[in-house]
Amino acid sequence: MKLRLNTHVLDIAVKVVGLLVVVALVYLGYTVWSTQRSVEQNSVTGRAIQTLVEQVKKSPRDANARVLLAQALASAGRLDDSVEQFQNALKIEKDNPAALEGLGLIAMKREEWRTAEGYWQRLVDSLKSAQFSNQDQRLERAYYYRGVTLISLKEYEDAVLYLKEALRMKRDDADTHYALSVAYRELGSSSNQRKELETALAFVPTMAEANYDMGLLLLADGDKAGAAELFRRSVDNAPGRAEPMAELEKFGPMQPYLDKAKSLQATDAKAALLEARIAIALDPTSVDAARIVAVLLEEVGTKDEAITAYERVLQLVPQDPDATEALVRLGK
Repeated sequence: MKLRLNTHVLDIAVKVVGLLVVVALVYLGYTVWSTQRSVEQNSVTGRAIQTLVEQVKKSPRDANARVLLAQALASAGRLDDSVEQFQNALKIEKDNPAALEGLGLIAMKREEWRTAEGYWQRLVDSLKSAQFSNQDQRLERAYYYRGVTLISLKEYEDAVLYLKEALRMKRDDADTHYALSVAYRELGSSSNQRKELETALAFVPTMAEANYDMGLLLLADGDKAGAAELFRRSVDNAPGRAEPMAELEKFGPMQPYLDKAKSLQATDAKAALLEARIAIALDPTSVDAARIVAVLLEEVGTKDEAITAYERVLQLVPQDPDATEALVRLGK
């Protein structure tokens, strides 16, 4: 899934997962590395930390210096030390935005959701009354992270309110649309969930979590071909995730779908295409499945769909004469 990365806190990020648990949304994608202290002294991060420690010693009342040190410590995996420095920064500057944000993210990492919610509330309160607050991306992030935190606390109605505030400031953020879809799902509003998933996928078509969730909706609608395609896209963009592959495996082996597509090809092209789409989703390396999908799309699909399908054949069989001829025929 696409991750929203907060560069101000040196690789601390919230990752939207959405596949394992009922909340299906948050876990922290947290980039840290642990080293022995002696090794750390020789690392780039270790040297940066030592430099910042010296800076803090020289200017102990400099809140920004303590924030920078806290961020460096967090990136090195030293979370307790990072929290201490962020807290020290707040003692100097009561509502330092970077310190509040850093503490909120660390609390989320530790799944201390109520503590995190408190930091996000403080950050929202301190930023929203400022001049030009509607253009302050720190405020947008605070709304987003508070919404995500409230989902983890199962306070879905409040989560919707904060996520909508984040979207008011940044309408094209796929992560926020996806988070909002999860909140709506937990509230039982499938129509709003679908709308937010569609929007998230319009901005980031490869988002694995949104493809998976939309696939489940299509499956419930009876659209097996569409669901299979979205599960395949989820698998391709989330290597190692078990859930979308498990859904694909429920379809069974590919060959029966391919055989049925071939048997229907002459009499019912639309029905044949549905079977062929499932076949290629189950085995994207199948040349036979790719060929029949392309042929059927040329017959009953759109020109652009057919072109894309024939190009897929060429990816599997470079310089394939039939696909090459078809693309010329279609004006590509």
